Amino acid sequence: PAPPPPTNTPVPAPTQAPAPTQPPAPPSPTYKFNIVVVSRCERQPAGNWYEGKTYVNGQPASGYKVVFSYAADGPPITSPVVSGPHPGYEGWDAGYYSHIINASGPKAGTWYVWVVDDSGNRISEIGQWTSTGPGDGCNQAVVDFDSR
Repeated sequence: PAPPPPTNTPVPAPTQAPAPTQPPAPPSPTYKFNIVVVSRCERQPAGNWYEGKTYVNGQPASGYKVVFSYAADGPPITSPVVSGPHPGYEGWDAGYYSHIINASGPKAGTWYVWVVDDSGNRISEIGQWTSTGPGDGCNQAVVDFDSR
């Protein structure tokens, strides 16, 4: 008997190398004010305070409420201060705010600063700065918030 005729052996089609994967996109900001910058801290023999501006897309924006505490997300120590011109502070620049922590001499401490909505819910990342108390250290900080 004759051997069976040869058959074509199927050849698999070449496969393409997988496309390189892109790293995942960074997560969307959790808070409206997703940028906080503590840009400087200066000597202040009169007491402790901080000031700064609230920005939206890099432009000063007024009407936002800024609070502070001795702990991140702790109870606000005072009522919020409103950024920008408002009754009693008509001369403030757009977005500007200032908060007094202690007006009768500087004291040492670590302070946490953030922006809240009308219900008191945090809508920003938290800024942190440390005052050094009496002497030539840091007792007046600048804390800015931006939403981008």
